[in-house]
Amino acid sequence: MHSARMLRGARGQAMVETALGITVMVSIIAFGIFLSEVGFLSLKVQEAAVSALWDGTAGKMHNIPISYSEAKGSMRRAAADAQGRYADFNGLTSVTSGGNITQVFTRGANLTVSCDMGRGPEFRSSVPLLSLIYRDNEGTVCSASAELTAIRFPRSFLDRGRSALYTKRNLENSGAFLRVCATGRAVGGACLGGYSMLVDDWGLAGRMESVPCNMIAQDVPVPCLNAPFYLAVRGVYEPSVLPIPKSSYELAEAVLGRPPPINEQQFWMSATNEETNFIQIPLITGKKGIEAWPTSPGSMIGISTFPYGISYVQRLGNGNCFLGKDCD
Repeated sequence: MHSARMLRGARGQAMVETALGITVMVSIIAFGIFLSEVGFLSLKVQEAAVSALWDGTAGKMHNIPISYSEAKGSMRRAAADAQGRYADFNGLTSVTSGGNITQVFTRGANLTVSCDMGRGPEFRSSVPLLSLIYRDNEGTVCSASAELTAIRFPRSFLDRGRSALYTKRNLENSGAFLRVCATGRAVGGACLGGYSMLVDDWGLAGRMESVPCNMIAQDVPVPCLNAPFYLAVRGVYEPSVLPIPKSSYELAEAVLGRPPPINEQQFWMSATNEETNFIQIPLITGKKGIEAWPTSPGSMIGISTFPYGISYVQRLGNGNCFLGKDCD
């Protein structure tokens, strides 16, 4: 009889300990699932901001040498595209109706992405003449935010009544809603942080800025098809050269008795491409008898552009090494 009572008491104690342990384990498992979902969705918010930051660099950045404000439109379009793709917190699938995501204990909604110019790092030229043509847009900053809400979460568990085991709720109402940011924490309900980057390397881009500058005549305002390239180079050249006295020109004019055909202050530029072997073909006003000459970046046979020619031949001999390929 004594042994039977002890056995029944042991079984009863084990049952009580198991019941108490389950209440703790349920809370731990629930919180583990909830916090993992919060972490996963927070990373998707960060991913949306970074996606917009890099995608925006593929857009139009400038209209050399007139305007450098096109970057603002490109970055804002990239932010709108990222917001549309990540509305369901998954940038790889099409957005379903509602534009949110519901998981076991967490619902994500209202994911917003924004990119703006003038808040990022600056890069100003130290040469005043270059600053007139190549202007700094002060970089870009992309940020993102979203709202996460706890749903179906056991906020209250054996914490009320005479048989209550706990004095605190599992999850207070204040912790059931979170505003997550791509970087940092929300301040006053707003995400102030973001990812910044310099954009626009001032390089020639687009169809208008990519064609060769093969001069047809020197006595026209824009003597080549690549007007942006020509005007940008000329805009830097002329302010630095025009103040220089025209001594050689005046001497030649005195000797000839009339203005010479070439002025040392006059701007000359041609830049042909690989298809023409970097050779300028058409006649140039004032340069009669010269019908072909090497131009930048230099041809394989160009003696006047010898360093460029060596580099070009070296690149060809090594499998057209370009964009990261070794040219040794």
